[in-house]
Amino acid sequence: MANPSVVSRRQRLLSQLPDQSLTFFFAGNPKQKTADQDYPFCVDRNFYYLTGSDRPRQILLLVKQDGNASEWLFFERPDPHEELYYGKMPDKADIMEAVGVRQAEYLDRFDWQIGRLLSRGSFEHLLFDFHQREPDSSTVHPENAMCRRLQNANPALRAGSVSRLVNNMRRIKDEQEIACMRRAVDITACGIYAILDHMRDGVNEMELAARFDFALTMNGARNKAFESIVAGGANSNVLHYARNDQTLHDGDVLLVDLGAEYGYYAADISRTFPVSGRFSQVQKTVYNAVLYGQQKVFAFLAPGKPVEETLEVARRAIGEKLLEAGIIRDMEDMKRVLPHGVSHYVGLDCHDVGDRELLAPGMVVTMEPGAYLPELGFGVRIEDDALITENGAELLSARIPKTVEEIEAYLARRNP
Repeated sequence: MANPSVVSRRQRLLSQLPDQSLTFFFAGNPKQKTADQDYPFCVDRNFYYLTGSDRPRQILLLVKQDGNASEWLFFERPDPHEELYYGKMPDKADIMEAVGVRQAEYLDRFDWQIGRLLSRGSFEHLLFDFHQREPDSSTVHPENAMCRRLQNANPALRAGSVSRLVNNMRRIKDEQEIACMRRAVDITACGIYAILDHMRDGVNEMELAARFDFALTMNGARNKAFESIVAGGANSNVLHYARNDQTLHDGDVLLVDLGAEYGYYAADISRTFPVSGRFSQVQKTVYNAVLYGQQKVFAFLAPGKPVEETLEVARRAIGEKLLEAGIIRDMEDMKRVLPHGVSHYVGLDCHDVGDRELLAPGMVVTMEPGAYLPELGFGVRIEDDALITENGAELLSARIPKTVEEIEAYLARRNP
């Protein structure tokens, strides 16, 4: 049975598309890993948002002509040989029921069907989901080659991108999306507790990353939302530290930035912990300054507020505390101490898409202030996910220890 939310998204998108248009979305293809293996397939997020389907080699076509709309889903023809190795492939009835489209056709009929549509209608717009990261995507992505081919055959067609429309739709989460994100945050919490339970002098960052991964699998998350940052000691000053292979020692802090993915929706959480179980005085001072900054950001979040202003809110609050403690010389130092943004959207992508404008109910954003002090040998980042509500914001990750007292009390109770 098709997800009603997915069907509604396509209808909302169609209402915004120009008349006399053909609009294409691609699920994507598996990436080759070795001579006989592919990497695990990762479905294109806009395609998934509009179809609810995560199978590769599919094309969604939205047609708008003379005020009428139709939807097509093109997919692989079932192959008995493939089914022998990989399981049953969907047929037309399966696809129409699962995605909620009235027209489904096999990929080997795609060119014929497009030619038939173009020969029978006076189309003007050719729209693709041009959102790939590669600087020269025309050479590697099939939609770009198809765009050129269709324009060469039909010079009257004007090519354009539909990405911004879909990206901005994705900013506002519906109830099902929010439920997936709550679950992703809860599973992330299980992973963080697994890290705390095994953090000790002499443990390797890699082992703690593995503890997190195992906890995610045991609690129902098939994937991480992004590659985990597990950064001890001086590594905590590296914003996107990726090695995760150094040994932790008492006196270090451990900064973790990680998240589970559930139903393709991400969580994004950061915490900073003392490896010994107790913060030093200077670590506690910096930590509490960052926590104060996050509290100010949370109080700021509300409908109508500019999401980009959270950086200045955090810098002012953290700077006030660090200046008072003599850790920075003036507020200008905060550009160095906190060099990154504080809030971004979260959803089907960890750093989710959409124009950075005013906050609105249904958006989910991060709050991730930090203070990075190489001269002190450590950095601190505290990150939570917040749902914007009608009157303010709801903290989604409240169950994860965050105050100095909560962290030290939990570490004192854990098994040695």
